[in-house]
Amino acid sequence: MTGIHPKDHELLHYLNNRCPELETRRIRRHLNDCSFCRERLSAFLDVELALNELPLISAPAGMSERVLQALKTDARSGDGSSSLSPSDRVFRSEAARKPKRSSELMNGMVAIAATYLFIATGIIGKITSFSADGLESGVRNGAIQLYQAVETVSRHLLS
Repeated sequence: MTGIHPKDHELLHYLNNRCPELETRRIRRHLNDCSFCRERLSAFLDVELALNELPLISAPAGMSERVLQALKTDARSGDGSSSLSPSDRVFRSEAARKPKRSSELMNGMVAIAATYLFIATGIIGKITSFSADGLESGVRNGAIQLYQAVETVSRHLLS
């Protein structure tokens, strides 16, 4: 037996030829030495073959029309939350949170832009290279430059 046993989903990916090349080699080497995993893979293969023998079930007649009609009715009624199942309500409430993600994304982009601006303009270098003699005036000037740069970037991003 070599290494750790592959997980079930890894064996299924191997069985369906959906593994990356390195993972395929690792699992193949492991299967050469591990009878337990070969039995597991054989069981998965038996299940796959049994599933392939089952007939396909078609949807009842008129099913797609009923679903489309229900969707149209739900869209016309506005919220339609009374006819939704609990899982659908969770999905809708997650969709309602997207503006928050959008604002978080915007804040992150502002932070990235400000960091890039500080590095590109050398403000960080100016702040770190203050002389001991003019430390007070250097800090004051550096803070003013930093404030002006942030204000300029904020104006451009918010306009």
